[in-house]
Amino acid sequence: MHAHGLPPTRITIALNTNQTQRAPLLLPSSACTDPNSPTSIRNLVFKAAQSKLRIKKPSRVFIAGSGAELVGEEDWKSGVRNDVSLLVSAGEDYVGVNRDAGVHPQANPTCPVHVLASKAALDSLALAQLHTTARTLPGLVLAVGQPDLHPGTKFPIGAVFVSRGWIHPPLIGGDIGCGMAWYKTRLARGQVEGDRGRKVAEKLRGVEGAWRTVGERAEWLRDGEREGASCAAGEEWDGSVETIGAGNHFAEVQVVEEVEKGCGLGEGEVVLLVHSGSRGYGSSILKKYTSGGQVSLKEDSAEAREYLREHDRACRWAKASRDLIALRFLSCLEPGEPAWRLGKNDADAEDVHDAIARAKAELGARRVVDIWHNNVERVKWPPLPPAGEDTNEQSAASTSSQSDAYIHRKGAAPTLSPTTSLPLSILPLPGSRGTPTLILAPQFPSSTSHGLKNALSLAHGAGRSMSRAKALSTLSQKYKASSLLEPRGGNGTWVVCEAKDLVFEEAPEAYKDVEAVGEDLVEFGAARRVGWCRARVSYKCRDERGRAG
Repeated sequence: MHAHGLPPTRITIALNTNQTQRAPLLLPSSACTDPNSPTSIRNLVFKAAQSKLRIKKPSRVFIAGSGAELVGEEDWKSGVRNDVSLLVSAGEDYVGVNRDAGVHPQANPTCPVHVLASKAALDSLALAQLHTTARTLPGLVLAVGQPDLHPGTKFPIGAVFVSRGWIHPPLIGGDIGCGMAWYKTRLARGQVEGDRGRKVAEKLRGVEGAWRTVGERAEWLRDGEREGASCAAGEEWDGSVETIGAGNHFAEVQVVEEVEKGCGLGEGEVVLLVHSGSRGYGSSILKKYTSGGQVSLKEDSAEAREYLREHDRACRWAKASRDLIALRFLSCLEPGEPAWRLGKNDADAEDVHDAIARAKAELGARRVVDIWHNNVERVKWPPLPPAGEDTNEQSAASTSSQSDAYIHRKGAAPTLSPTTSLPLSILPLPGSRGTPTLILAPQFPSSTSHGLKNALSLAHGAGRSMSRAKALSTLSQKYKASSLLEPRGGNGTWVVCEAKDLVFEEAPEAYKDVEAVGEDLVEFGAARRVGWCRARVSYKCRDERGRAG
């Protein structure tokens, strides 16, 4: 017999994966607790979730707070009461905090979570990871899902977490210091387009590999002239400096198709975009500080100080590696340039110290921007209005209202320079090979609380829409590898990639639409689109048997 006769009941329904999306629902007294009845509360909840929360296929319901799932009639009878909050799921497990979730005593159950995506596709697992992390780790004051948000092993990618008092190494992962750098070249666009692009690709094939000698690598990794100023990590890791690594890392020869004046790039210019990290070095640091299952470090602990010291070294190592990758590529692209002489392993090395200094100086002149998108950064929080932009608001706010906080980025680009704390003029937003790289200018309007709501960060790319395993199994049946290495049409991209599986894992169809990601950032107010580039040659990796980054 069905249980009728309940008085009208006020409840709230919310998305299990994003509990900030919620709606009130008044259940009529005629609603039935038997979930199999056509007039069941369950059906009313599902219909309301579809219309108000835009969830396509609701299938499970949980009680917020306890995580109890409402399955049978007794569950619905005992669980539904005035002012209860029900979380509607599309099949994923309960996201909210419960007693068994390993919640840290200093976790913030009301940590604000902002998701910047509306046009870009979102994965429910990535949203679940974002919300779970925000509410279970200690000291978090803000979590942001960028439009390129996608699932990681445990913690999401394309995410930013701001904390006070605590540092969380797993939130930035093992590829510490991974980032991107743009360099200008002296090539004309006609030298890289059409069949000439194929010739450039052939010239770059096999350009990676161990660079010169152990001593020369150590010299390259020196940060300056003062004693001990080096980011060298030991030959176990330094032997991989200058290698791009596998995964989504790449070096691309691009043509600037459109750009606003005054951005540091010009239309028709040929540029080199390098995306690489710290290879196995960063992973060894993460393993060292999490081997006992530890996720969080108190900021004033010896372990936190030592982690940050090694983290900063890995970031400098990764930056030096990007410069060295650029040197080797530019030595192929501009063989007559004296500053690139050491890019060739067989070049004369009479005065290595001076040659390295000359190469670094020229790279500095060619470098448009270099950012880390996997790192933790100590900042003053909350952000103040940019100087000179809003004098009334500036005077109302002051540095006395700020305190130290840590921005953890995993696949997110900073909007401020880490050295000057001033706004960066432009940032790259690459899609996948063969799709545009957007040129974005960070913005800090009051609607974003001057960058607070996007955690002083932007998306770092399009973000995966397919797991590597799915891309490999699906796309390897759809395409021949060779067809993905050649341009699809006259304006396409030549691809150098000797790892066959990676050809499918990194295919354009495995990624979100970069245009949608860019539009979301613009609509949110975090960025302005000022131009775009088209890749002519994309270099993924050589067929190496060494460690992958």
